[in-house]
Amino acid sequence: MPGPSILEKSFIFLPGVGITTEKRLWKEDVHDWDRFTKKEIAGPIKGDRKISCDGILEEASKNLESRDLAYFSDLFRGSDSWRLWDTFSENAIFLDIETTGTNRYSPITVVGVYDGSEYRTAIRGKDISKKRIRKIMDGAEMIVTFNGASFDLPMIEHQFPGSIPKIPHLDLRFLARKCGFTGGLKSIETRMGISRPEDVKGMSGEDAVRLWRIFERGNNRNALKLLLKYNMEDVVNLGPLTRILVKEAETRLFQ
Repeated sequence: MPGPSILEKSFIFLPGVGITTEKRLWKEDVHDWDRFTKKEIAGPIKGDRKISCDGILEEASKNLESRDLAYFSDLFRGSDSWRLWDTFSENAIFLDIETTGTNRYSPITVVGVYDGSEYRTAIRGKDISKKRIRKIMDGAEMIVTFNGASFDLPMIEHQFPGSIPKIPHLDLRFLARKCGFTGGLKSIETRMGISRPEDVKGMSGEDAVRLWRIFERGNNRNALKLLLKYNMEDVVNLGPLTRILVKEAETRLFQ
């Protein structure tokens, strides 16, 4: 039987508990939620505070059992959301969008999603809509992006309100920074030894805009095909990058 997940070992969402107190709990043999609630005193947490924390952990346990994704989407944010990965990774999707610019009114041209086995898209002028975006995300328990909290998800919600389900979101930009890696997705990929096919290896967001403009002006299928390949590489490469960064974050947390 598998042991507690990283999520079940986490206490930093409890009031007044930071990483220092969390590590003290682990050192004092309070390794998970179950062990915490069974003790009368957990490290420095006792009395009414302990009773309150017990209630929070019992609620978290019930929501984990019922897979209440909305609850966990609010539990961890930013660089700590990686702690949800091993719980929800089996049904995670990797998402990236292409646009004609960085303004929130710049039309989204492609929404690309990869679930670990299949690449699915919503394309401007073809099938992009709230219904289509919801469909390609159907069944997801976690969304993984790179800079999606600042760009991809707000852009989608602005142009297609209600498209994004309320589920946990792991933004690898924050996790990479937590692990000591700065820069854009492609530069971090290179440092991690993650490669791309030659025809899209040197492409950037500006190239993606240019390809869309070429396609839009003359319905050039080759331009669209290359744009989709570029987008697909973005989402497919998020998979190995996630696993590398989560492993690094876990090592740093428990060292």
